Amino acid sequence: MIPNVQSSFGKYAAGTLFFCCLLAMPTHALAADPLRVLFLGNSYTSQIKATVQGIVSESPQKAAVLEFICPGGKTLEYHSTRQSTLDRIRDGKWDVVVLQDQSQTPAVFPKQFLAASKRLHAVIQASGADTAYYQTWGRRDGDKNNAKRFSTYFGMQKALSKAYHDAARRDAAILVPVGEAWQTTRRLDPDLGRDLYRKDGSHPSANGAYLAGLCFYCRVLKGDLKDVKYSGEVDAKAEATLRRAVGQVIGD
Repeated sequence: MIPNVQSSFGKYAAGTLFFCCLLAMPTHALAADPLRVLFLGNSYTSQIKATVQGIVSESPQKAAVLEFICPGGKTLEYHSTRQSTLDRIRDGKWDVVVLQDQSQTPAVFPKQFLAASKRLHAVIQASGADTAYYQTWGRRDGDKNNAKRFSTYFGMQKALSKAYHDAARRDAAILVPVGEAWQTTRRLDPDLGRDLYRKDGSHPSANGAYLAGLCFYCRVLKGDLKDVKYSGEVDAKAEATLRRAVGQVIGD
């Protein structure tokens, strides 16, 4: 019996073509690359860094690459004019770049915040990454430097939330609603709400950093709260309330 040479050749050619196509495909098409996230901010970012890294390291997203540029007291205006930062955005092959302004600026000077964030978003967008806004929280007892406008935490939080929502809506960006989860915690448990702060009534305590970390894990890493194993220095009772607050704001 004479073999069907044409049929055999067709199968060989098809197999060869398939193999060549596999070789030609970019690596990320064969296996998903780890998510790459760049954080731009100041001490409100640097003081949650270890907690965010801890949460991610003990999660299904543990391969994610996280980088932080967060010198103390700096604004988005500063980051938007710093050439080394702009080069890092362009050259880092990021999936997401997180923006966090100085803690008072979005509330006190919303136009300044929106202008600087717009410039940074344009650079981020051109690089192929997504922009995420790290919505921060109001001072524990209001902003003493702007007491006439923000005499209470809730007044300051309202202004901060609006500014970050405005930026995220304008840029069709990711909003990481840490400030709103903070506000929810203060309403669920006022004592724990005050314990989200360090003694200065501004920067995050271990509880505050954990709350922020959960928000980032859910919104930027697109993870499930149920998969978070890390609790750091947070006790079980506080952990349950913080998870509940994040669940209410972001969704379980």
